[in-house]
Amino acid sequence: MSEFKVLFETLQRSLTNDEFVKLTLSKPMRKSEGLLNVYVRLFKIEDKDVFELKYRHEEENKFQQFSLDALKSEVESLLINKFRTGCLFTLSEDLIVLVSKKKLVSYRDNAPSFKNKLPEIPLQS
Repeated sequence: MSEFKVLFETLQRSLTNDEFVKLTLSKPMRKSEGLLNVYVRLFKIEDKDVFELKYRHEEENKFQQFSLDALKSEVESLLINKFRTGCLFTLSEDLIVLVSKKKLVSYRDNAPSFKNKLPEIPLQS
């Protein structure tokens, strides 16, 4: 998890400050597998934070829900094995995670893309 330490620290800070908007994983390593991207949204269900992942395939979408700890493991696995780019959108900044062909991880900060949080409507509804 050390190579994604900056990502997960920024994620944690955005959750603590109530600034998390969404996380998007894109640029698949192998387009032939059919997984185009993954969208991560946060919802409160019975006063618990639940992260819903929308796995966008060419033919269909699949949804899964994760706790914060399980989300970190899943995102790390997806970035190492499936995708080259992740973008964490918060109200204060956008953090871009880039994974090279040699699995080297780099980061880039951008100005925030969002001024408001997204509505809390589950993706699968």
